[in-house]
Amino acid sequence: MKRNVEPLYRKPTARELKAVEPRRELFAQYAEFLRQPETGLTKLIDDKGCAENTKVVVATENCLQYTMPGAGSSFSFRTENYRIARLADVTFTARSFQASGVLLHGIFVNLGNVPLEEITLQTRGLKYLTDFQPEPDYQKGKAIDLELAKGIRHDGFLYRRGLFTVENTTFALRSVAYGGKYFRAVNRVTYNEFDYDKRKDVTVVFRIVDKDEAGNVTILWKILRKKDSPDVKR
Repeated sequence: MKRNVEPLYRKPTARELKAVEPRRELFAQYAEFLRQPETGLTKLIDDKGCAENTKVVVATENCLQYTMPGAGSSFSFRTENYRIARLADVTFTARSFQASGVLLHGIFVNLGNVPLEEITLQTRGLKYLTDFQPEPDYQKGKAIDLELAKGIRHDGFLYRRGLFTVENTTFALRSVAYGGKYFRAVNRVTYNEFDYDKRKDVTVVFRIVDKDEAGNVTILWKILRKKDSPDVKR
């Protein structure tokens, strides 16, 4: 387990975090906002397939820059760290934000150009997210996920499992990571992958505050609500 499994879920090293560090000026610019609890400034790397196989680091020049689990493209607001896509709340890929986690209902909505510091759970556009009832029944939950993949329109907003990135725009995300068991096997060792994750129900708002020449983006974010999520019933 120590050799074959746990490295998939390790925290990034200081060297790896240095490779995805946002520009220093941004920390100064948003210092007041970042003094609030459960806020952050995170750089997301455009996914170019570096983390498709969680057991192998892709040996291209671009991928070798980002060797942490998830290759800097996938982030968990629940753990406030980079993760493999299966255990992430958001994955940045091909100019879009995607809810990539397994046994997870991820619902994105574009709120428009609303200042991040003004957003609360009562802000217009968040009602559908706050009213959403987790569905622990696996088959019923799967049907909801298919609807979210297509998109659900409600009160003038579009709610989907993924949305295209837009600058000067605030996004909201409700990410319900269901508990229970999700078995994986590595070198004939079978284990519950959720033993290595913090399964929670979070509502977060974020917006792009920087974009580099390679297409990578930096997001400023704040968790509005975090609570326990139910276990999936198969």
